[in-house]
Amino acid sequence: MLDRRFQGGETRDDKHIHDFGHSKMDAPVFHGGCGQPCHLGSGRPACAQDAEWQKVIDAGKKEGSLVLYTALVGQPSTKQIAEAFTKQYGISVEVLEARASEIRERVRVEQAAGRFAADVMFTSEGQTMLYDKEDKSVDPLPATPNSQKINDKFKVKVPMASVMTIPYGIMINTGLVKPADEPKSWKDIADPKWQGKILSDDPRAIGAGYLWFFSTYDKIGEDYVKKVASQKLVFTRDQRESQRRTVRGEYSIYMPVIMTDFSDLKGLPVKFIIPEEGVPYVLYGNVMLKKAPHPNAAKLYLDFMQGPVVQKIYASLGYGPVLSGMTEGLPADVKAISEAKLYGTTDTTRQNEMLAKSKDIFK
Repeated sequence: MLDRRFQGGETRDDKHIHDFGHSKMDAPVFHGGCGQPCHLGSGRPACAQDAEWQKVIDAGKKEGSLVLYTALVGQPSTKQIAEAFTKQYGISVEVLEARASEIRERVRVEQAAGRFAADVMFTSEGQTMLYDKEDKSVDPLPATPNSQKINDKFKVKVPMASVMTIPYGIMINTGLVKPADEPKSWKDIADPKWQGKILSDDPRAIGAGYLWFFSTYDKIGEDYVKKVASQKLVFTRDQRESQRRTVRGEYSIYMPVIMTDFSDLKGLPVKFIIPEEGVPYVLYGNVMLKKAPHPNAAKLYLDFMQGPVVQKIYASLGYGPVLSGMTEGLPADVKAISEAKLYGTTDTTRQNEMLAKSKDIFK
């Protein structure tokens, strides 16, 4: 494995390049079954569609490699998935990890210079809209065998192949919050007893706090948000350090917390709570960048990410899969998070409006 690091330390905000996998293996053939419906299109015999997909597999193997840009930084699952992809198709994966804003700027600079270095980008639905509408840096989404199998609610309008949801909830210090006092819903956060005891991701900037603000403003209303604003919240933009501060007992509550981080804090005096209303979430997926140098390998990767191998990996970590039946057999605590009711997410077209509202309320 090649690990070339840009300037920076070991944090979620770092940029890393990794090259996962070099072996060449026989690739499997996609079988829909002759005479049976196939998801690659309509009005064509299944065998012809199988043969069409086999051509993609063969061409992808010849390309031999794939370049992935991902805004999901510091996740071991990225390597695990890349290695599984290489094992199945014999295609190596080079990965660059960086914050979404940094990747966007990198893609803009590269494409403006006529350099089309990356094939696939793993990013959010909101970022995809910006890439598509403003930057014009992505290509239309190709049809793949798995693309029609995902749940309909994750078939979005932007050219993104949905992969998983990142859920957000409430974290409490169990030494400071008695079981009878534990918040059970987002509305409980507005209880005056929590005044001065809540550490919150900053809702006045794009991030987890803004996601919470957007969701609850739309679902519960402005009066509720104003009540929370009167709680003398302490704002932060460092998620990891905020979790540590809550563990140390500096605050009773931290919100919103990435629910998948619960496994990192097992055994410590904290509890992750799924609010009764549900979890605000961010939908993540893959897009094909314009003029991808390895277009067929990219199509295979998009399809692989929506298949059961990857979907089970994400479900096992607490992320919400886009394919049904992926949570069977999971531990109860993981399953509860992975299956948590989705409460709401942001809308990029309303970003300026909602940021202005948040800044006005949380002065």
